Amino acid sequence: MKKLNRYYLLNELKNLIGNWYIPFFGIAFPLLMAQIIIRAVLRDVPETAVQQVTTTIALSFLQLVPLAVVFLGHASLYSQEMEKRVPLRMQLFGYSQSTQMFSRMISLLLFFTFGLFLNLLVFYLSLNLLAPTLQGFLLTLLVYYILGIILFMLAHGIANFFRKFGPTYGLGMTLYFAFMILGGLMGITRDQLPSLLKPLSNLLPFGYIAEDIYRVWMGQSYNWMPLIQSLLFLGGVSAIVMLLSFRYRKNQAI
Repeated sequence: MKKLNRYYLLNELKNLIGNWYIPFFGIAFPLLMAQIIIRAVLRDVPETAVQQVTTTIALSFLQLVPLAVVFLGHASLYSQEMEKRVPLRMQLFGYSQSTQMFSRMISLLLFFTFGLFLNLLVFYLSLNLLAPTLQGFLLTLLVYYILGIILFMLAHGIANFFRKFGPTYGLGMTLYFAFMILGGLMGITRDQLPSLLKPLSNLLPFGYIAEDIYRVWMGQSYNWMPLIQSLLFLGGVSAIVMLLSFRYRKNQAI
């Protein structure tokens, strides 16, 4: 079996970047949405709180990077490859399933990291963000990387279950915008959500990250329990979806 090499990895990155909706929703869309929301909100914010509000909103929209790059990116690309039986062809060329998966994870991690730091750089150049503590900066990155891993499992499970681009992408986009709405990232805060949606919003980590990541960023004291519980809940659901897809497809050819 062939091992992972830079040519195979570069091909994975090329496929990832070549799908326009991944760079758009993972890089351009968070920057655009943050700029719009910040300018709309700051009109009613006292001058003394402008910098804090700007930082909170900018950091909250970084969630769109793992949502778009990892979740939408992996779900759409993997479902396309499964539909065209690309994994089977690559196995015939000597690339094992584990090698294919490892290269895909590395390419997603590289582009996710690039998108995350590019967004932060643009936010710093265009907005007046508060500087983080070193511990706060590292913990903030850790939260987003954990979220990215969880979303990778969910994306893999959905793509492996359908093995077709159309239904996978349709469900992926539906969940993408549902997560945004439930996390208060569409101009509607969690407090303004209908009463039936509030319990669901409390189960997911997106709202906690949107509202509380500022405290983590600044190194302030923070009650981690609600965020950790929501990450465990979404992680558990994602793992179950992925494992059920393996069980459902265990007797079916790739």
